[in-house]
Amino acid sequence: MTKFWTFFIRKEHFTVLLMISLTIAGIVAVIGIPKESTPEIVIPIGVITTVLPGGSASDVERLITDKIEDRVLSVEHVSKVTSSSGDGVSSIVVQFDANANIDKSIQSLKDEVDKVHSDLPTEALTPSVSSVSFSDQPILIASVSGNLAPAELTALGETVKSDLERVPGVSRVDVSGVRAREVQVILQQAKLRQYNLTVSDVTNAISASGLATPEGSIVVDGVSYAVRLEAGLSTPEQVADVSLAGPGGATLHIRDIANVIDGLQNASTYSRVSVDGQPSQPSLTLSIHKAKGGNILSTANSVKKELEALKKTTLSGTQTVVSFNAADQINRDLSELTRAGIETVILVMIILFLTLGWREAVVAAASIPLSFLIAFIGMYATGNTINVVSLFSLILAIGILVDSGIVVVEAIHTHLERLGNKFDAAVEALREYAWPLFAGTLTTVAVFVPLFFLSGIVGKFIASIPFTIIFVLLASIFVALGLVPLLAMFLVKESTHSAMEDSQERIMHKIKVWYEKFLRSV
Repeated sequence: MTKFWTFFIRKEHFTVLLMISLTIAGIVAVIGIPKESTPEIVIPIGVITTVLPGGSASDVERLITDKIEDRVLSVEHVSKVTSSSGDGVSSIVVQFDANANIDKSIQSLKDEVDKVHSDLPTEALTPSVSSVSFSDQPILIASVSGNLAPAELTALGETVKSDLERVPGVSRVDVSGVRAREVQVILQQAKLRQYNLTVSDVTNAISASGLATPEGSIVVDGVSYAVRLEAGLSTPEQVADVSLAGPGGATLHIRDIANVIDGLQNASTYSRVSVDGQPSQPSLTLSIHKAKGGNILSTANSVKKELEALKKTTLSGTQTVVSFNAADQINRDLSELTRAGIETVILVMIILFLTLGWREAVVAAASIPLSFLIAFIGMYATGNTINVVSLFSLILAIGILVDSGIVVVEAIHTHLERLGNKFDAAVEALREYAWPLFAGTLTTVAVFVPLFFLSGIVGKFIASIPFTIIFVLLASIFVALGLVPLLAMFLVKESTHSAMEDSQERIMHKIKVWYEKFLRSV
């Protein structure tokens, strides 16, 4: 052990080059490592949602839920299936074993749902299968308001959504507070009677045309029937041109028996915003989600830049307010970590200055940033991220990692007073403390290793704690035994008694006298 660490002292040029390389690599890792608010944990749960327009709860359960449930029970690693059926909607929650590969399990679930799709009613929409993730939260929420009609606000939301989804790192943009466009068909009761047609004849003709699928309810007002179509699937002109068979096989069109209007759906969400204390106005709200594994800081900054650019073009004449930005919280956490690290370095230097000397204080304090930079290399290489959990671990590790460096510096200082030679003092310090420090570090590492074996969602959520602390501890022992002795040889003087040390001894004597007086008074 001593021979191995002594190698770094003898090959000082190699060690200096290694130190510089590790510092550069650590800075690159800090910049490149993804930053996020919480760890990206995918919960082993799949949700199957199926819509049956106009279906009652009992019909949905019998025609949709029961058929899908029977199929998904055969999927591998399924531990529990729960479902709920309501008017027009079936929701099935499939829970997998904690050790299941969630990506493969969700894909298997989708395959089984695709197989049962042909057995579902033709009116049912295609079932959607989704997974649950802690990270599936918006990283930035912005509201846009202005003197715009509902239709204009809806069109603006679609345009801005399309622009923001092209920003690198953005997975999707949700728009709320607007009414989606839809084509409305207002049937004329007199025309239906004239041509001896029913509402079913009209809806079947529209469905058979492939232009759109009827959605929602048919409103009977004594005079007209309203049939609403899914937005974006067709234009009013296309719907008006749909043909259907009239009396005696004559060809009719929807425009002959109904008024076709390019309208808006009933409002399902409302969004209002107040700017600078002004009365609140209707607005559209944009919720931006980042791509999996993306960097919150870079993505949020890119989105803000895009919004600033859109203010000069698409959003000109409107007011845009960013009400939530997860990047701000990450920046605050990083600033808190930096502040804690700087405070720790200063406290370490003050204590070592009072006890050993300013040169020894600088050497010991240098072990903190070096250990962090090396630890970041390991975190980046293993795919870890900087999040609230890993930041907590880094702050916790600050008080642990400096111990080894202080012990080595103090040992070199002590042996230097006795031997009078920096190289011999460093070798003697390594011979005396290398094994104890290495063993002590490994025992601390062993405390956190069991956290790797925690199963379930909790185990995945806190996995970054043992990763982060173990990387920091291993980096600290490498710095303490491999780099600190070399730094000490460069900075520590062989003349070990000076006026500065006389001053330090006087300070320590005064502290000792004050402490003894304090004990007597107590």
